[in-house]
Formats: sequence, structure tokens, C-alpha cells
Amino acid sequence: MLRTLLILLSALALAAAGPAPLAGDYVLTGVREAAGGLELRPDGRFSYALTYGALDETAEGVWRQEGDRVLLTTEPKPRPAKWEIVNAEPGEPKVFALILENPRGQPIPNFTVYVKMNDGSEERGQTLNEWLEADLDSRIPVSVRFEVPVFDIASPSFPVDIATARRYRFRFDPADTGVRDFQDWPLLIRGSLLAPVDAPDGQGFRKVDPR
Repeated sequence: MLRTLLILLSALALAAAGPAPLAGDYVLTGVREAAGGLELRPDGRFSYALTYGALDETAEGVWRQEGDRVLLTTEPKPRPAKWEIVNAEPGEPKVFALILENPRGQPIPNFTVYVKMNDGSEERGQTLNEWLEADLDSRIPVSVRFEVPVFDIASPSFPVDIATARRYRFRFDPADTGVRDFQDWPLLIRGSLLAPVDAPDGQGFRKVDPR
């Protein structure tokens, strides 16, 4: 009778314990030239970080389990980058000039800039630590746009009118650039591995043994 009772109590304890808890630290595995980590905390919050080439991204928010998946949602929601023209001046008669600055007024180099001309062609260049200047010829600039390929960020197309201004000062506020905006991003639970839905076998975040 005692043996039967002990077996029953043991079975009830295992049923109450359920599957192994998901909370813990995970490291990215199976992705070449990349490093990353994921922490699932018992309070339902998570922290995420990834470095891949020139890309660095992070995120924090809430997580929950639904069936065989863990869902991540960034919270608070990241603020999008902001672009604007802050000043336009007449400048020199035959020179088109632009500069891109951060909110502190410091020049931002190495962003891709596209200048569209009135004949439909588009000139491509890189922003500098100073004014980027080009001599005006028969073609006339009609718009300017910027891109940051590493973070998949692009500005709107800004119309320019050289009849009134040939010297333009733009501003870029990165806000929460580099923060990944997860909205119920699913990770499949494969034993100790949390894998993105479309990831090859063995690729994902593997739980670190606390021992």
C-alpha cells in the first residue's frame, strides 16, 4: 500500500512539474559569422542581441508560449527614424550642395545619397563629414533621398528646387534604429533549441546549461 502511494505521489509531482521550463539563457548556434543571445526571464520579459557583420541589433519586451512556439513582442515599440530638411539656402549659382547631420548638428558620413535629375537619371554618392558638392550642368536636381542599407532604412524622397535654393541641410534622428521590432515573432520549441520558423535544422537559439 505504501509503495503504491509513493508511486502515485511521484506521478502527480511529475504531472505538476510539466515540461522543462523555457526561462533561461540561450545562445545563437548554426549561423556562420554571427553571434547572438536570448534571455527568457521567468517574469515574462526577454532580452535579445545579435551581431552579424556590420549589423548590430537588440530588443527587449515580453514573451509567451503558445503550443510548440515561443512568441516575442518588443515592448515598448521602437520609435522609427526621422528625416527632415532643416535649412535651404541660395548658395553658389552653379553648385548643388547638401549635408546630413544628426540632432546635435554633427555631420553623418557614409550614408548612401541619391540625387534624381530632371532627365530621370539618378546620381549616387556617399555623405561626408562636410558638405557634399557637385557642379551643376544641363541636368537639374529635382529630389534627394538617403539609404542606410545595413539597417534597411530609407528616407522619403525630398523635392529640391534649385531656382530658390542650391544648398540643403538635412537631419537624421536615428531614434531606436538598431532595435528589432518583434510582433509575436515565433520561435519553434525543438528540445533545447528555439528556432525561427524558416531556419534550417540546427539553427537557432540553444539553451545554456546553468551548470
